[in-house]
Amino acid sequence: MLDSKPVISQVQELQLILHDIHAEGMTLSESFQVAAIIEKLPPAWKEFKNYLKHKRKEMNVEELIVRLRNEEDNRNSERRFFTPNVAKANVVEHGDKYNAKRKPRPSGKDSKLGAKKGTFKKKFVGKCYNCDGMGHKASDCKKPKRAREANTVDDISHDVSNINLCAVVFEVNLIGSNPREWWIDTGATRHVCSDKEMFATLQESENGEKLYMGNSATSEIKGQGKVVLKMTSGKELTLNNVLYVPDIRKNLMFGSLLNKHGFRIVFESDKVVVSKNGMYVGRGYVCDACLS
Repeated sequence: MLDSKPVISQVQELQLILHDIHAEGMTLSESFQVAAIIEKLPPAWKEFKNYLKHKRKEMNVEELIVRLRNEEDNRNSERRFFTPNVAKANVVEHGDKYNAKRKPRPSGKDSKLGAKKGTFKKKFVGKCYNCDGMGHKASDCKKPKRAREANTVDDISHDVSNINLCAVVFEVNLIGSNPREWWIDTGATRHVCSDKEMFATLQESENGEKLYMGNSATSEIKGQGKVVLKMTSGKELTLNNVLYVPDIRKNLMFGSLLNKHGFRIVFESDKVVVSKNGMYVGRGYVCDACLS
């Protein structure tokens, strides 16, 4: 999502996409839809996104939209309050000290103090994401930062492997690729590999489970296992629960899942850099509008 557009309108567009997926015969659980919407919130909503991820009570889509609408209304109200005209009130204009005439200083009863002109800070009326208290923001909270809690939306996203829909991959079968290369796909919901030799462990299956692509095509899943990748730094990156799909033409790395497990993925100057806890892991480059 973009900061330049209203969040609610972008959520409605995302709901239309989810509706189209449902119309194609694919089932998306309520928890998956909630996690997907939260994950797509724009950068300016980062603090609110973390608050939603830490909520213990599970929400449905309607409850999430109500919360997003209330938050957006509060943000719009604060934005309207702090206007440029109000900000000018604290600017003092100095005239020519030699030519300007001084006004006589009032005395006696006429010297009553009036209200000073200027801005005043509106008290925050929302909820703290850190302590759940009212009247202050998490950045101003005096209580210790709480640790990540169990049963959060992160756990729902991590358990996406239990959903019947295995992956949503856009136009992945249209372009040929090196079977040893891996591509970071932020739209996929699982790691996918087409090269059987790359699996360190593989549990083959013939249950007819299908992988659905964004172009309405399907490919059969032949198994699931673990892949160990040798990164440019010399370190090894282990991908668990990787789907073995021989028909797919690109090996896909689920970027959002790496991010949820503490990896930092930075896209800059036609390249992508992967690190964890400040330690360099590896990098890739943009190729044909994709990241390899």
